[in-house]
Amino acid sequence: MRVEMATRPLAGWMEGRRVSVSALREAAHRYSSTLGWPVFPCVEKRPLTCRGLLDASADPATIERWWQRWPDANVAIRTGAASGLVVVDVDGDDGHESLRRLEADHEPLPVTASVKTPRGGHHYYLRHPGATIANSAGALGASIDVRADGGYVIAPPSIGADGRRYEPDEQAPVAPAPEWLLLLLSGPQNGHEHPPAPACEWVAIVRDGLPEGQRNHGLARLVGHLLAKDVHAQLVAELAQLVNGRARPPLPAGEVDRIVESIAGRELRKRTGARG
Repeated sequence: MRVEMATRPLAGWMEGRRVSVSALREAAHRYSSTLGWPVFPCVEKRPLTCRGLLDASADPATIERWWQRWPDANVAIRTGAASGLVVVDVDGDDGHESLRRLEADHEPLPVTASVKTPRGGHHYYLRHPGATIANSAGALGASIDVRADGGYVIAPPSIGADGRRYEPDEQAPVAPAPEWLLLLLSGPQNGHEHPPAPACEWVAIVRDGLPEGQRNHGLARLVGHLLAKDVHAQLVAELAQLVNGRARPPLPAGEVDRIVESIAGRELRKRTGARG
């Protein structure tokens, strides 16, 4: 039975043991034209274009020109809002152990499209929530990176420095990023706070509500911002329910409470740890 690329987004790039030049060019075209993921050429992980990921394109003529010039170039996919992707990069045994602990504390990652990397790791492709998700290195745990806005990943059937391939693993649709992951990613990254959002952004959230696809992440950001400013948790909970009432459509009230409780607990642990 024929399975469409939209259902199995990473399938079909590795027939036989060798990767042909035409397979790399075809992959670049398929990712861009079928899935709408902007791509650009790399040698190993280094961009070949002047501006790297900022040059990423879904234009067939541009992609054809690149792979005519660099026929054996690896295929890089720009992550973040540009492609609608967040990729969790789990590196080797240490990364898989960190992921196991994360899933034990929260819940397993959903079944989603994934890739085996040349060094024994995995890339888990997840749906971008709409609001900005920063790249991170080790913020979720040892040997786990996140590639989102301002990032990119090397995709099948590209070749690593050791001659091994990036290979499709789980053949599944790209699943939404789980709420617990978005909550973790809405906090500080790499030991630094995100640049503060302008006041008009918070006013717009309170005044206009949040559209479907941005409700959980938007509420999590608002709750985290208010708690970080020492607003009392009960008032934050009331404000979160008020904002949720203007969402399109609103989340269940219990889900909003869980968001507040989760972030309040994280803030408490962070402050307690800081005092210790």
